[in-house]
Amino acid sequence: MTLYRRKRTRRAKRKKIRYRKIAFKLTDGQKKALERYCRIHSTTPVRFIKALVNNKVERYRNYDHEPSYVTENQLTLFEAESSECKK
Repeated sequence: MTLYRRKRTRRAKRKKIRYRKIAFKLTDGQKKALERYCRIHSTTPVRFIKALVNNKVERYRNYDHEPSYVTENQLTLFEAESSECKK
């Protein structure tokens, strides 16, 4: 005895994740230490490195705005107006 039936809607498609390759070199001692750490903590070197990177760059993830540079020749119109209003 259903009086109202909800119409099914499709979910929006997920945005495809793009991956980029990064390569760097380690010394033999660093590689052995990394492998030893990963074996003790039962993780892989890639997961360990990705976790370190994520922890460091987390606060910069949504940082989109560019810093504004003020040149020497820029006029100070608003500062002059605000100082005249205070007098």
